[in-house]
Amino acid sequence: MPWEVASVSEIRTAFVHHVRTLKASVAEACRQFGISRKTGHKWLTRYRHEPTRPLTDHSRRPHTSPTRTAEAIETTVVAVRDQFGWGPRKIHAYLSAQGQALPSARTVGAILQRHGRVAPPPADPPAIQRFERAKPNELWQCDFKGYLEVARQRVYPFTLLDDHSRYLFTIHPCLDQTMQTAWDVLWQAFGDFGLPERLLCDNAFATKQSTPGLSWFDAQLIRLGIHPSHGRPYHPQTQGKIERFHRTLEEEVWPRVRRDDLGHFHADVNRWRTTIYNTVRPHESLGDQPPVSRWLPSSRPRPATLPEVVYPPGALLRKVAPSGDIRWQCYRILAGQGLAGQCVRVEERADSVALFYAWKEIRCVPTSLLRHRALL
Repeated sequence: MPWEVASVSEIRTAFVHHVRTLKASVAEACRQFGISRKTGHKWLTRYRHEPTRPLTDHSRRPHTSPTRTAEAIETTVVAVRDQFGWGPRKIHAYLSAQGQALPSARTVGAILQRHGRVAPPPADPPAIQRFERAKPNELWQCDFKGYLEVARQRVYPFTLLDDHSRYLFTIHPCLDQTMQTAWDVLWQAFGDFGLPERLLCDNAFATKQSTPGLSWFDAQLIRLGIHPSHGRPYHPQTQGKIERFHRTLEEEVWPRVRRDDLGHFHADVNRWRTTIYNTVRPHESLGDQPPVSRWLPSSRPRPATLPEVVYPPGALLRKVAPSGDIRWQCYRILAGQGLAGQCVRVEERADSVALFYAWKEIRCVPTSLLRHRALL
């Protein structure tokens, strides 16, 4: 059975009892309880003036706080938090941009904490290595967000943003996650904003790891002069910006949009994209400025139709079979089922054979690996 430990208030009451009831001297009682005579007289005086109150420590908070933030400012800070769900830095930057005189961002955080609007920080936040492209349109990131239910059906929002500026091009609700659906959304975005130099997406848009060559999705990008890139399998950190943005959707957007109709849902998320996220919402990695402060339109407009692949005169070409391979000198070399029915260029080198689709080298097979009638 554990020992019962007396509270500090009970110990102080026992000290007063020794002096007032048992008639012990103050010096003797102080030695017995291990306290100074100054402290002993303090608690005797407290008991004499407030005999019915427990002998606990009084609050050290001052009776008046002349420099405390005005109640109107606190009300405004809490209202912005409730409207957007932002943290102290974003709220401070947002209200400062509107010309309001505010205390520091740390004080804004204290206001949110006083009003119960701040969750406790994680005990051990993960270490993340960050990267950022030097200018807009060098790299765009895209992905399907996990489904949510809208009008009693599963909807997969397709998101697309710029790596440098975090400018959000689209949040398009899709009913499936196919390459064709993603391409239809991208084609519209390319027409509205121009072409990027490179597009980063996950491996769902690439060929399988065990199957070399190009996917249909990557082939479409190459025809537009866009370099396709893919994150490592099971490594979402490669697409950290789009993944972090998806968390923003869950925290700031999903609780506030209508889900009774697909048209209502699309209108709400598009309104948030244009009137809040891109133009108003401060972004910490952008120096508390909105994405529109960094973004510039692409200098490469999208063509009216997808360009055809053109090879130099005299190039050695092979047509890709429905199985995704070509035949070259009795060998079968995989180029990717996404290129079925199209031609690739074969380049013979001293120790290897390279395959090109348009300007992109898609395979380089050492001659030492070639086997008669083998599929490589």
